Amino acid sequence: MTQDRWNSFSKNQQLLMIGSEIMRAKTWQKKNPKYFREAIERAFPLVDFSLSDPKWQEDRYVLTILREELEKFHTGVRSDSIETLYQNL
Repeated sequence: MTQDRWNSFSKNQQLLMIGSEIMRAKTWQKKNPKYFREAIERAFPLVDFSLSDPKWQEDRYVLTILREELEKFHTGVRSDSIETLYQNL
């Protein structure tokens, strides 16, 4: 994925793709920690692409909070269901 390609998607499409990785992480959260972390790791660059997309200029704080919460799950600071992130998208 390139930044230009990512920018061609609407904000809703971008959120859906990020949400897909979060739901993959949810699937693995209690089954396989390695796959759980890998799904979260795939979400990071997507969030970063969105943060660099000009259409998110007014709503960067939402993505920043999302990235911070993903980091908490990735590092184990949070252990509740990652589905809460998806529900808040």
